[in-house]
Amino acid sequence: RPPWCEGERAGRRVAKDTMAGRVRVLSERMMIPGKEKAVKTLMMNVERNVRNQPGFVKGEILRDTAQPSLYLILTEWESMKHLNHWFETPFYKNIMKELNGTLQEPTSYRILRKQRDEVFLL
Repeated sequence: RPPWCEGERAGRRVAKDTMAGRVRVLSERMMIPGKEKAVKTLMMNVERNVRNQPGFVKGEILRDTAQPSLYLILTEWESMKHLNHWFETPFYKNIMKELNGTLQEPTSYRILRKQRDEVFLL
């Protein structure tokens, strides 16, 4: 089951009719202070592996300047099908078990799509 279907902050299930087209995923992870070296090693391993996954477009790891223990991972996928496949790989499941040992709280996932109509919100 995709990780965004679990947990209080995980969001909503994605309807089948929204499976086509590119999606972006914003993952928020609050790390336990002092685990930086372990996190860096794990995330480098994830980064190497995810780049070879079918449908992976791009990704970046960001760190909150106000909360240095908060990491935000933004990835882009060709489709929900490709993203779901990544979440079902044995590699992802195993590495997330290791990564969960470095977290203060469960990972929060947000599935995003580009707004089709131009809307200026600022």
